Amino acid sequence: MTDTQRSLATLASLLADNSLGAISAQDLRDAVLATIQPGYAEMYISGSSATTLGDTSTWVQVGGTYTLTDSSSNWTMGVNGQLLYGGTEDREVQLWATASLTSAGTNDQLQFAFAKDGAVLTPSIVQRYVTTGTDVGALAIIGHTDVSSGEYLSLVTRNISAAADTTALFATVLLVDFAA
Repeated sequence: MTDTQRSLATLASLLADNSLGAISAQDLRDAVLATIQPGYAEMYISGSSATTLGDTSTWVQVGGTYTLTDSSSNWTMGVNGQLLYGGTEDREVQLWATASLTSAGTNDQLQFAFAKDGAVLTPSIVQRYVTTGTDVGALAIIGHTDVSSGEYLSLVTRNISAAADTTALFATVLLVDFAA
C-alpha cells in the first residue's frame, strides 16, 4: 500500500476511537510517518555571484547558482535558490542557514533573512557589518514558518547602508518540516 500524507487532525480523528475496529494497518503507518518522519531539504550556493541591490529598502533573493543536495520527495528546487514545497498537507518548517559574504561598498550594514513566497519572515532577519569590499563576514540565520503546497522558501538580502551589491561567497540552507 502507498503511504498517504495526512494532517495530524485527520489522523487524530481516525485514531480517536477504534470501538468498531476501523483502524487499518495503513492508517497506523500513515500516523507513524506523519509524526516521526520529517521532510527535509538542503541547498547550497555552488557558484557565487553578486546580488544587485538597487536601493536600501528592497529585499532581493541572494544571487548565485544553487545546488539542491538532498531532499525528501515533497521538496524540489523549481527555480534557482527557491525550495518549493509540493506536499499535499500543510507543514511546519524549521530553517537554518550559514553564509560567508562580502559587499561592494564600505562600512555597510547587510541584512539577510528567509522569505516565503518572496515575503520576508521578519523574525529571521540578521544583520552583519562589513567594513570593506575585501572583508569577508559570516552569519547564521534561523527561522520558522508554515507552508502549503506550491509555496517556496528562499534566502534574501538587502544593504541598509547604501545601494552597494553584496555577494554570498558560500551559503547553505537546511530545512526540516513536520506535520502541522
